[in-house]
Amino acid sequence: MNNWINKLNNSWWQMLVLVALLVAMNLGIKTLTKNGISGAEILLLRSSLNLLAAFAIAAFTKTSIIPKQPKLQAGAFICLGLSLLLIFTAYQYISAGSVSTLQRLDIPLLVIIFAFNRKSSLFQIVLALLSFILVAALIFFSKNTNEHPIGYFIVLSAVVILCINTLLQKKIALKENIPTIIFISSISSVFWSGIQCLQTHATFANIQFGILLVIIGLSIINLIISYIINDIYKKHQAEVVRYPYLVAAFMTMVMEMVIAQKLSSPVLIIGNISILIVLTILVRSREKGIASP
Repeated sequence: MNNWINKLNNSWWQMLVLVALLVAMNLGIKTLTKNGISGAEILLLRSSLNLLAAFAIAAFTKTSIIPKQPKLQAGAFICLGLSLLLIFTAYQYISAGSVSTLQRLDIPLLVIIFAFNRKSSLFQIVLALLSFILVAALIFFSKNTNEHPIGYFIVLSAVVILCINTLLQKKIALKENIPTIIFISSISSVFWSGIQCLQTHATFANIQFGILLVIIGLSIINLIISYIINDIYKKHQAEVVRYPYLVAAFMTMVMEMVIAQKLSSPVLIIGNISILIVLTILVRSREKGIASP
């Protein structure tokens, strides 16, 4: 048991486990939306379970869930749930591989924002613009890829909010405990998804026992992901956290085709892989730039 705990505290093992969990999460959400469960319903149920878990963990470990950084956590409250609601909704319109790939567009968007403060190199700006050009091409050819354009615009909206959250999370992870981070994320998600469910008069009619078990599984996966990401943030630069997400996006696309037992549109495959390659080079460039004196 101690050996497994030591492995989970090792960065490389954490990265591998994180990739596997992210792929499972992406495919799980997509499977649920295919079964007629809306993104808002999935998020509301998952976050409600996580909220209960946050209280249980705090009680068991006798730790406070009151934020030490209320201003940062207020910003996280606004950003986290709303961005997750948009992302979960996007699964209803485009593939899991596309959603997980497009989520990472916060990387080039941050580069463009930092360019105004001269914190981005010309090479990074070019890569950032190229990534958005590739996305525009996928939207243009959406009829050939069987992807609904609205899904792309929903994720792009979420990306803008994710940028703000990304800037907050490094500072939050350094001072806040895990139960507090899970609590803020969960209550934010319950708030935003609850509003959406009320507006759409969600009935949860398609939630059967098997579906509920999947959502419980996603809730557990999300708790483990929160722990691993928080630990990685404490050990490494924020850019390092990007790599498992990029790998997971590629693996999600691959596993989605394996499960469906058919290839996606060549345009979609080439487009998503091209975006991921550009983003990987961009992250590597930013990581080197941050590390240099």
